[in-house]
Amino acid sequence: MSDKLEKELIELDKKRLNIRGKYKNKLISNEKKISKKDYIFFPKSIVSEKNYQLRYGLSWLQNGFILKKGDNIIAVDPGVNFVLRLTESGFDLSTITHIFISHSHLDHSADANVLMDFLIRAKSSVKIIAPKSVYEEKVISDFHSGIKPKFPINHSAIIIDENSEIELLNGYKMKFVPLHHSVECYGFKIFGNNENYTYLSDTSYTKELLIKNKEYLLITSISNYIENAISHSSYNYIKDFTKDSNILIANVDSFLYTKNSKTHLPILDLLEIVKGNNIQKIILAHINPIGELKYEEWGMKLAKYASKVTGIQTFSIKEKINKFYI
Repeated sequence: MSDKLEKELIELDKKRLNIRGKYKNKLISNEKKISKKDYIFFPKSIVSEKNYQLRYGLSWLQNGFILKKGDNIIAVDPGVNFVLRLTESGFDLSTITHIFISHSHLDHSADANVLMDFLIRAKSSVKIIAPKSVYEEKVISDFHSGIKPKFPINHSAIIIDENSEIELLNGYKMKFVPLHHSVECYGFKIFGNNENYTYLSDTSYTKELLIKNKEYLLITSISNYIENAISHSSYNYIKDFTKDSNILIANVDSFLYTKNSKTHLPILDLLEIVKGNNIQKIILAHINPIGELKYEEWGMKLAKYASKVTGIQTFSIKEKINKFYI
């Protein structure tokens, strides 16, 4: 009996390795189907209404996107299940040329190692772009980041700060802006060929709101914002960074000011940022319609409101695949 079982296991092991080799060869020799058009691509959500344990305020279930400009295909903030969601959306992971991680929180970095492991196996050459803390906190491992030179892999790690400017492919460049979050965090701007694409990750913008008694005002209604607020001071350099953007992708947390507005943008702050800045289009990201509300009740109405107030065409990501051609 044991001899027969051993023979069966040997044959299954051979079969298993043959199947693995078949898919490995397909992975490495895969003819990359790269669109000639440039786009911003948000993979679809894999959360259903029945998954109640995943629905309580977890905006990171819809985080991360792909930005393609020329030959640059950048995976931005690869959060939870990013690889699975891209795969389910029919995206070819092996085409990725860069990975940008704005900060170390799970919703922006959880799948960084998973994605890099795939790209190493696919023998892709990739540049990882992230602030120092992402590497120091081992958000992405030394192996996957390429920081340890003894590992034979074809990619490199770039540490960024507010003074960094890096060369991309096709004459494009990338520079960065420090944001105000609970950890070190950066946004970026991709520019070249008279084009400008900006991403604001998690950040606050307003330093303080003042009312008549000179206390901080936690906004609970639009009437409070209009009638009681005397002035507010802001991180104006963030506004300056977004000027003349063809497209501004902004992580938005809420409509009104809330306690989270100290680390995330409410739509009211976004309106202040874009005012007079010659921005052509806005994409609202990081919002959480799939958790508490349906998309048409939340994300779409946020976009509609922003469009109405600013006169700038504004979009919100949806539950299904989103591709914005740029």
